[in-house]
Amino acid sequence: MMDFQLTEDQEALVAALQSILQDHRELPQSERFSFSYFNAGLQGILADAGFLDAARDIGPLEAALVVSETAQLPIFVETSATGLVAPMVLPGERLEGPVALIEARSLAKAHRNLPIARTALVDMGDDVAILPVAADAVEAVESIYAYPYGRFVSPPVLADARILRGAGPRLRLWWRIALSIEIASAALAAIDFTIDYVKQRKVFGRAIGSFQTVQHRLVQCRAFALASHYLAMRAAWSGEAVHADLAATHAQQGIGKLMFDLHQFHGGMGVTTEHLLHFWTYRIRALQAEAGGVHGAALAVADRLWADDAVDSGAAAQVA
Repeated sequence: MMDFQLTEDQEALVAALQSILQDHRELPQSERFSFSYFNAGLQGILADAGFLDAARDIGPLEAALVVSETAQLPIFVETSATGLVAPMVLPGERLEGPVALIEARSLAKAHRNLPIARTALVDMGDDVAILPVAADAVEAVESIYAYPYGRFVSPPVLADARILRGAGPRLRLWWRIALSIEIASAALAAIDFTIDYVKQRKVFGRAIGSFQTVQHRLVQCRAFALASHYLAMRAAWSGEAVHADLAATHAQQGIGKLMFDLHQFHGGMGVTTEHLLHFWTYRIRALQAEAGGVHGAALAVADRLWADDAVDSGAAAQVA
């Protein structure tokens, strides 16, 4: 049975990670108006310190905790695909990271994290292709989303890649868990940032955070983020596909209201680069359509929970 309290070992893992992250929470002044900032130095530190090996060395829930902590930073480091998805898809193998996740149907389009990736896992439906990514094979693409985006100079030929037969469902399972954790953690950080702001911003001589309607809406935002967090952690703990699909469905469908409320409380400045808010909210937006989006995840839930019942009901009707 899942316990919401961390074990002593998990608390030690999180404490050790936080001690490293606390020195990397601030963006360089020159990057504050950028759309994204990838901290390659911190990426190397986390890899060398073994945090990206948590899934192999300890377990997927511990790797999920690493993703959760790093996703709360305004800067970006790639821990979800590299430290959680890839080890769970290939448990006996260590891929060169960072790792990017790609859907085969959109291979020619721009992809999240491709400019920093050294390996790409391509969802082919039933199978997964493993693509080494050379730096000169990718061109950066300017994007407002808070991740580095890029596209292949020439779309790779998947027939020439190494293929993992039957690994597609497992890739999507852990992809949905990883994106749910990232959404929840970025949302929690953005909410905390907004709470600090509404305590300072005044209208009619009062801080807007003192208005009850603002408080109620922020409570709803936090309830959404915490529910997303716990659903994602349950999925990481159980490793069950239906839990992953439920986590992604909840996380991806609640993004619209979250974005509206947080940006409104910042007076619309959150949609620009004036505030740090965009480093979290635009990251969340980028994750909204991944791994099939909310419709794909919700349909997967329906198929897993009710497909057999539908077949049984149809058969009973025919007999009658």
